Amino acid sequence: MHIEMVNFTTSEPIIGKQTEMKDTKLGEYVEIGEQNHLDNVTVGAYSYTGQYCFIQNSQLGKFISMAAMVRVGPTNHPYERPSQHIFTYNGEGFGFPAKDQEFLAKRKQKVTTIGNDVWIGHGVVIQAGVKVGDGAVIASNAVVTKDVPDYAIVGGVPAKTIKYRFEEETIAALKRIQWWNWSRAKLEEHYLDFRKPISEFIEIHDQ
Repeated sequence: MHIEMVNFTTSEPIIGKQTEMKDTKLGEYVEIGEQNHLDNVTVGAYSYTGQYCFIQNSQLGKFISMAAMVRVGPTNHPYERPSQHIFTYNGEGFGFPAKDQEFLAKRKQKVTTIGNDVWIGHGVVIQAGVKVGDGAVIASNAVVTKDVPDYAIVGGVPAKTIKYRFEEETIAALKRIQWWNWSRAKLEEHYLDFRKPISEFIEIHDQ
């Protein structure tokens, strides 16, 4: 959550205190909250995360609104083996032989993808390999185990579709417009259009 909105003086990302990142690429005007952990992640422009988010092996689109304590792309343990404990595949820290590189590489390839203009509520878990469509809403504390369609509102454990934000024709129009790919100059030019009713926005920009 924001007590006070951040103020970007440049387009460079703002990274919260005690956040750790590895193999991660951030777009312009990105805000990463305090005490986040990001590993093998790309984050699109204007997206932000709340506090205590953990994101692994994921591709995040633009203009994502992510609340606190969200987990994206959690990696699985090898529960089909004699032991599912970390020492069996990452045992160097315990003084055992080298890492199980094949298992770790396979796990890293299971990428979670989140589209543009997605709102992710507090405490959500989005499982590894799931694809969340553009414009989706994920209710607080949902556990997402399957793909989420564009502009769907989902919730529950496991998450299920509750309804859609708009009718099919409106969704199709927004997908054509793809305002999230507009240049900074175009966003500034049409900024106040985002406060108009959806029908007016589409009438203006679905050319």
